[in-house]
Amino acid sequence: MARFAVLVTLLAIFATVLGGPTGTFHGHRPGGGGPPPWGCNSKTMQIRKDFNKATPQERKEYTDAINCVMTFPSNLDQKQYSGAINRYFDYATIHINLTQVIHLDGFFLVWHRMFVHLFEQDMRQNCGFRGPMLYWNWPATAADIDTTPIFNGDEYSMSGNGEYFNPGPYQVGPNFTVPHGSGGGCVTTGPFANHIITMQPSIDPLFLLTGEPLPQTVFQRNESCMTRDLNSWVATKFDNWTRVEDALNCPDQACLASELNGAFGGNDFGLHGGAHFSVGPPESNIFVSVQDPIWWPLHTMLDNLYVQWQKRHPDIQDQIWGTETANNVPPSANVTLETWTPDWGYFAPSMQMKDLMSTTAGPFCYDYEWEDGPYTEKK
Repeated sequence: MARFAVLVTLLAIFATVLGGPTGTFHGHRPGGGGPPPWGCNSKTMQIRKDFNKATPQERKEYTDAINCVMTFPSNLDQKQYSGAINRYFDYATIHINLTQVIHLDGFFLVWHRMFVHLFEQDMRQNCGFRGPMLYWNWPATAADIDTTPIFNGDEYSMSGNGEYFNPGPYQVGPNFTVPHGSGGGCVTTGPFANHIITMQPSIDPLFLLTGEPLPQTVFQRNESCMTRDLNSWVATKFDNWTRVEDALNCPDQACLASELNGAFGGNDFGLHGGAHFSVGPPESNIFVSVQDPIWWPLHTMLDNLYVQWQKRHPDIQDQIWGTETANNVPPSANVTLETWTPDWGYFAPSMQMKDLMSTTAGPFCYDYEWEDGPYTEKK
């Protein structure tokens, strides 16, 4: 069995520090504190697109901007966070630090909405990005995940699969075994060919059971190639159109959380978990998954589903379900509209939940181009 056991893979959702690392920012700080000064309307609104439906130029501009963020220096204390080798890895470090309070709780959807927004502003303000943010449409690519445009490995993709390496099936639960995918080795094609990771997906499962702080060694530089193990078995089982419709038809946030996150420690990854695990490690380890750039279109899709659910349920679009800690460990208060979020490290301070519920108010001004149900992909 592969060593990525249940609590170290996609279901690895607990972590450590309650506030993100801080540092001195180089370049323009991503905006996020107030509404667009020009107002949010149909003329000023950004429309986010399906990666596979975007033009080759739009895809290339998007991946170029992600690579551009990697050219800026880290703003974190290198003695404490040597794995943060540039600003891109600062995002990964902040996410690791906050994992215990931004997954399986009331902050999950809104915190990640803002995190993607902050990264988008970084791309726009520091890297001259002018195109649409792109999302990975999980169900539309599930059946041919190896060859779909987002993963086909050409210059307009998000890079391809890892080279073939068979570590054996993944034991992800006492009674849950997932077959090996079609890759497993280093990614060598596309815009992120030979991209490295500096913080490894090998966190001790004990931390997921206790919520105790991670050892500082987690953040120390330990380089390896970025691997992928694209897995159509996982994608078709957990990220199909039926499951998407089930999620969008949920009558409340508790149901939506269950459809997205599955059963912690059980045999169901949920939509969000299934997307992570369909890429394989390190993406299948939620602690360190931000290091793979596919994290951004993956979580833009997560926000897209949240937006579509809000549109279908306008009477409860501001409903929140969950406490302030993952799986309520340790026990904590219920999150409400008045609750202040965890911060986003040095990228943005804490905000109240009520200011982040709409994508056309507060700091946001965007919507999604979206079709319900299957469609024929643009090849």
